[in-house]
Amino acid sequence: MRAGSITAVPRSLMKVLYAGILAAAVGFALWYASTHSYLLFHSVTEVFSIVIAASVFMISWNSRSYPGARPFVILGIGFLFVAFIDLFHTLSYRGMGVLPDGQDYATKLWVAGRAVQVTATVAFALLLRLRRTVPSAALFAFFAAMTAVLLLSIFVWNVFPLCLVEGQGVTPFKIASEYVLCAFLAVAIALVTGEREALSPQVRTLLVLSFAATILSEMVFTLYSSAYGTQNLIGHYLKIAACVFAYQALFSTEVRKRIAVIEALEQANEALARTERELRKANASKDKFFSIIAHDLRNPIGGLLTLSELLAKKFDAMEPQKVREFCRLIYDGTRQGSELLESLLQWARAQTGRIECEPRPLSLAALCRESVALFFAQAQQKEIRILCDVQDEMIAFADENMVFTILRNLLSNAVKFTSRGGCIGISAGTVGECVELSVADTGVGMSPEDLEKLFRIDVHFTCKGTANEHGNGLGLIVCGEFAEKNRGSISVKSRPGEGTTFTLRLPRAAQPMSSGGGGAPPSQTPSWLGSNGLP
Repeated sequence: MRAGSITAVPRSLMKVLYAGILAAAVGFALWYASTHSYLLFHSVTEVFSIVIAASVFMISWNSRSYPGARPFVILGIGFLFVAFIDLFHTLSYRGMGVLPDGQDYATKLWVAGRAVQVTATVAFALLLRLRRTVPSAALFAFFAAMTAVLLLSIFVWNVFPLCLVEGQGVTPFKIASEYVLCAFLAVAIALVTGEREALSPQVRTLLVLSFAATILSEMVFTLYSSAYGTQNLIGHYLKIAACVFAYQALFSTEVRKRIAVIEALEQANEALARTERELRKANASKDKFFSIIAHDLRNPIGGLLTLSELLAKKFDAMEPQKVREFCRLIYDGTRQGSELLESLLQWARAQTGRIECEPRPLSLAALCRESVALFFAQAQQKEIRILCDVQDEMIAFADENMVFTILRNLLSNAVKFTSRGGCIGISAGTVGECVELSVADTGVGMSPEDLEKLFRIDVHFTCKGTANEHGNGLGLIVCGEFAEKNRGSISVKSRPGEGTTFTLRLPRAAQPMSSGGGGAPPSQTPSWLGSNGLP
């Protein structure tokens, strides 16, 4: 047995158990009411049946525009007129005082109501089998005429045969009528049971149970001799059961189906909303991409074009010092353009999924030493000390190239925005199942407004470093996306004038890294880099 079916069976059993408990409670309450006042029991029972019959009509009528619900329209219209006759039956019951006793109105109306019900039931089953439908107006006219004739024969023409003699029992006509009605209901059961295309198994079962409960009810009503007898009570119990089964059959077919459709539409709308948000984000990314290309890339290329043109046309007339200055500017512009192109390419590859994340145990200590070595010259020019306090046991489970790119960007920003004579500290620790790597500087810091602009592709945020170093604003965006690809995150804390701390959180490796782990091994670390960083 599959795991899904193991949980499904108990739920269905609990549902049946709850239904059984509810039915038992209602049955006991009705029986208790009958011991004090049988008239109260009968009135409550009939009103309950009338309400259910009217509900069957309302559901079937309001669902008639759906092809699957059209066969139920005839059943609903028939139940509406049955409810109308049952209302007269309730008011004419002996002891109600609405109509004079001794005329056997209640029993006659009972037989009349069952005749209308069985007619609607058989017609429903037959039309369902034949795949035919009848116009609603014709159905209303037919059942209205049938109900009018039955009521007139009872109250006006007085030609409806006697059905009950109080104290003696039901008449042969009543018994014969009940047997004929039961025979037609048996035909309806046979027709519905054989219909396996238009009806679902659940609906088919509920309809058969409803028809069977009606047959049992009619059979019991052939046995009583008093309107207040035990057989009469049992018959009304069965009538309630038949109405509930018919209601459930229609409710499970149409109302629950409509509810399922509404839920599916809501889920589809949520999916569309998510897709719209993703498309808006992608559109913003595209706009940002083109904005950077149009603005940031144009500046260094424009400067290179101007400087190279001057050198080409006036090289012989220039002083050597001016030529060296132009060469330095060309180098700075080329480096700036190269950094921008590298960031753009990394971001584009991340967006198109061309960069695959291949996580494995990774030594953060070795990777930090390798990253620090790249920025030693820049830090030395600004007299910045870089202190690295990352222990060898700090092993993350992540993609080496992506983590190296993140560290390179964080260190580049730290050097760029730290003033001359400042300090940069790199530290690491464990938090639960994660490793946290922090890069802190004593630089210019950022305001809360600027912090909100970080990691956002739809906001163009960049500023110059303490030595007028240029930035493009894409580095941190790439870092954020690479961190997410490694099931990690990046957070930042900063205050203007006090410095900034970036914290990279990555999954911790479950097992120690092998001797051939990622990053530069300690033996490859430059000799001038000590365990505590740069002097």
